[in-house]
Amino acid sequence: MKRVFQDITNVSRKNIKLTIHKSSHRRKLVKWLYEVMDDFGYSQVTFSTAIFILDKYIETRGLDLEKYQLVGISALFLSAKIEEKQCKGIEDYVHVTDSTCSKEEILEKEVDMLEVFGFNLMFKLPHSFLKEKYLEKVSDKYTVKQSQEIFFCAFSYVIEKNICGSSMYWIYLEGVKEAEKMLSGGEVDAGLRFYLENNKRIKDIFV
Repeated sequence: MKRVFQDITNVSRKNIKLTIHKSSHRRKLVKWLYEVMDDFGYSQVTFSTAIFILDKYIETRGLDLEKYQLVGISALFLSAKIEEKQCKGIEDYVHVTDSTCSKEEILEKEVDMLEVFGFNLMFKLPHSFLKEKYLEKVSDKYTVKQSQEIFFCAFSYVIEKNICGSSMYWIYLEGVKEAEKMLSGGEVDAGLRFYLENNKRIKDIFV
């Protein structure tokens, strides 16, 4: 789970200020958070919410590269409280960062994120546009639940490639294109395959 993030945690210790959507490290952080999400047994909705929080926070605050992992794991910590019925303890979040981020730092960053959002975390994600009736018809090969997870993987892939300042409906449409191409027997993009193969709910289908 930690392999994707190694290049980021090994960056030189410089106090670099940058915006997340210009950072070449964003993709690695997003993939690492996806692995953490899957390891924790969280939903892809929780993951996407975390990336939305991450991007909006960085857009407002900017980013000290040394705090990159802290911002990411804090966004996941906060999003799980919104989306999950059962959340991991904060010690688990500290553990997956190899104690690079402390409990106190995560809690402090969570409060700062809430302040950035004005304590209003109600927003629409691309997943909400996906209807069950459509999923029932889209594939004879997979169950509705499997098809849904495949589409969610496609949304995650599109979110990785585009900051969440993009229209959620646009992300939905692009994700549908990716998923439909795969379901129709087309070649699966290597980037999308990462999300399919690192998802416990459907991993066995693609490995």
